[in-house]
Amino acid sequence: MQLLSSRTRIVLILAIWLINIVALVLWLESTKVTRLTIAGGQQGSETLALTTAIAKVLNQADLGLLVSVFETGGSSANVRLLENGRIDMATIQADTPTPRSVEGLATLYHDAFHLIVRNDAEISSFADLPGHRIAIPPTTSGQFKSFWFLAAHYGLQANQLNALPIGEDAANFAMEQGQVDAVFRVRAPGNAAIHDLIGDKAFRLVPILQSNAMALKQPAIAPGVIPLGSYRGHPALPETDLPTAVLNRLLVVRADLDATVVYKITQAIYAHRSDILELSKLAGFIGPLPDDANSVIQAHPGARTYYDREKPNIIQRNIRLVSAILYTSVIIGSGFLALRSRWVKSRLLRMSSFNQQLMKIATTARNETNPDALLANKQELIDMLAEVIADLDKAKVNQDEFEHFTFTWQAVDAMLRDRLNLISLAPQRESQKEKIA
Repeated sequence: MQLLSSRTRIVLILAIWLINIVALVLWLESTKVTRLTIAGGQQGSETLALTTAIAKVLNQADLGLLVSVFETGGSSANVRLLENGRIDMATIQADTPTPRSVEGLATLYHDAFHLIVRNDAEISSFADLPGHRIAIPPTTSGQFKSFWFLAAHYGLQANQLNALPIGEDAANFAMEQGQVDAVFRVRAPGNAAIHDLIGDKAFRLVPILQSNAMALKQPAIAPGVIPLGSYRGHPALPETDLPTAVLNRLLVVRADLDATVVYKITQAIYAHRSDILELSKLAGFIGPLPDDANSVIQAHPGARTYYDREKPNIIQRNIRLVSAILYTSVIIGSGFLALRSRWVKSRLLRMSSFNQQLMKIATTARNETNPDALLANKQELIDMLAEVIADLDKAKVNQDEFEHFTFTWQAVDAMLRDRLNLISLAPQRESQKEKIA
């Protein structure tokens, strides 16, 4: 058996090593884990519970993602964390100002403005708050800004309001102890913390009116209600569907986050929403962002690609126009092909007539004995060649057709020359024959 040469062995070893390295790279790529962080909001908040549920399900879905959730101060704090690149995703109120470095991923649920007051407080609307102590959310929360937006809408100045920014637990305790007359929150209707605060106590909910007018100033706001019996079935609280202002709670991401990763997250949230729903009932309200033209925040390209996956493309949206263009193109193309075919046919007929003339000259000249007639045929050949060359210049004849013509022309021309030579030599041959005789 012939042994392999040393060069062949080296090539085989290198090929094996290369295959192993490629396989190792592919394996490492498949096992690579993308680590992500979510700013979930304040301790005990609905957003923290929902994002924790989302993270748990995503981590269990074997998507190559490892998602961690952190407790934060609220919407304003979350935006700062995103802007500084310390967090990948966060939850915010839709009325929270966001820089261009922050883009949307999904709508989580609707928040409603709540104004809870003591029964003995003479407060029947937001405008009645001057002269009373109000517990409002901390300054890092989007709810804090929402309160002052309402105050500005109702024409109330900061010096007219005794508003105390304190945490949720402290606000509940102060309300129960009578140290404050009202509590302001922006929470989903039926919120557990508000339910615990109200319980069977002598508290009530005050309607927040003029939400349509507020929407003129803040597009994120829309009219809504806190449904009848949201916090107590009997006696019902509220006693009717209570008018208020509502806005979306959003899941947002850093704009520079990889689009493929954002697409994978968005897809996984919807694919595993039933699993998230088992951990947080608010998952049932998760929905897509509106089109950018109607949204308060631009969707991240990865999320937008997922939402638009089933939308008709530009051709499908303009199918009638495309059909008309194609129909017109077919007609024009057919007409062009017909004209070209006619032109080619006329050109072939023209070349055929030239070739027939050559054959006619060749047939006549083969038996011609008159030199003048042969010279006339020679002149006819020259005129024909000049005509074909002119046609070639005008693109009436292509190069291949011209070459075929000239080949035949040269053969006929050579035959004419031979015939002329034979005729001119005929007298000399006759005289030689006479001398020999």
